Amino acid sequence: MQPGEINEPPYLFQSTPTHLPRAHFDSTTNEAEDQQQLSVINERKQRRMISNRESARRSRMRKQRCVDELCAQIVWLRIENRQLVEKLNRVSENRDQVIKENDELKKVSLELREMINDMKINSPFYSLREFEDDHLYNDLDYN
Repeated sequence: MQPGEINEPPYLFQSTPTHLPRAHFDSTTNEAEDQQQLSVINERKQRRMISNRESARRSRMRKQRCVDELCAQIVWLRIENRQLVEKLNRVSENRDQVIKENDELKKVSLELREMINDMKINSPFYSLREFEDDHLYNDLDYN
């Protein structure tokens, strides 16, 4: 031994010192494992958080596309509705005009029938014709 050296027992140079309790080494080993587990857990949380953000971004994009499509559909439907209302108004006007013309034609038809009836009644041949029609009818019954 040289001067200034301390003669230490050989157990101090062992990989596991015997002067410290065994639980101390177990706890440091557990702490290291716990730290590693926490690190793994934190990494998983981080990945999950990133994945959730990406999923939320995709969801917002889908929702925006859906809203855009609905807005476009609203514009298209409003245009179509306006065109259909205009067409309905034109058809209604035409219908009203046709009804009016039909009423006028019925009136004219009625007047013409009355004129024809008046002409028949005032005609000298009216009574002969009636006789001929009856005679012809009777002849047909016998044949």
